[in-house]
Amino acid sequence: MVPTPVYEILPYAYMLIGGLAVVSIDLIVAKACGLILVITGTVIYRARRRYRHQKLRLDDLKNSKSHNKTGKSDIAKANQDLQKGEDSYERGDYQEAAKWYRQAAERGNSSAQVNLGAMYAEGQGVAQDYQEALIWYREAAQHGEAVACFNLGVMYIEGQGVARDFQEALKWYRQAAAQGHTLAQFNLGLMYEQNDDALSRQEAMVWYRKAAAQGHAPAQVNLGALYIEGRGVARDFQEALKWYRAAAQQNYAPAQFNLGAMCFQGHQGLAKDLAMAYVWFSRAAQQGDSDAQYMRDKVAARLTAEQKSQAQRLLQAAALE
Repeated sequence: MVPTPVYEILPYAYMLIGGLAVVSIDLIVAKACGLILVITGTVIYRARRRYRHQKLRLDDLKNSKSHNKTGKSDIAKANQDLQKGEDSYERGDYQEAAKWYRQAAERGNSSAQVNLGAMYAEGQGVAQDYQEALIWYREAAQHGEAVACFNLGVMYIEGQGVARDFQEALKWYRQAAAQGHTLAQFNLGLMYEQNDDALSRQEAMVWYRKAAAQGHAPAQVNLGALYIEGRGVARDFQEALKWYRAAAQQNYAPAQFNLGAMCFQGHQGLAKDLAMAYVWFSRAAQQGDSDAQYMRDKVAARLTAEQKSQAQRLLQAAALE
């Protein structure tokens, strides 16, 4: 297993070394290799963001449960301590937040147990301690807390305090996903899609669809891509369009890029439309998508004056939405 400090710094090292190669070395081959390192580091960083610990916030409390065998007064006290922890966290006083979360957690409040575990996992207000995080997550997971189950899945994926174990991660993600936890559903889809067999691809479709139905833009894009590729499902460009559009309405750049690609190439039920391709590539490019920037410029060189005018009107209308 890669040591934790090396593992955490790896994507940043790739981006730094790659950037230095691009800037300081004149050889074309070196610049190309440097660019590959930058892209690799960026991909790793973005992938890991899907697997970070979640914390329960005030808006989640209506769905959380407080478990205590000693009576209503202790439950009320635990909820008060949780509220004090929330207030302290919002002020940025993480040490104070951890103190109040601990008091509520020890009284059986599962929301506080999740939050205390997240603080230990991230090293906020306390020394980073994955073993302590595991203790509190498992306590909350025994009470059926979906976020705790999700965070346990994260720890088994990342190898945080435990050996990496994809089967354990699947187990915990499933428990969270069964309760409607969107990101757990999405991560299950990602894990199943990595397997190159028909049953796994069908399972990926199931979980992507559940997350997509809840409005999760990355799941909508991945679901659309499976329809485009015909993996785990019959190829269906109209279904792909439907899900890409749903994600694009949330201003999600990958969906906008994919719509641009479909308009640029033309597909069954979708005529080739360079003006619309330019619009979608432009909207994704405005968010810093370098591939979209390249394609926008490529399409721009092919537009007629009338198409350029049409595209600008559409972009102006989109900006007012």
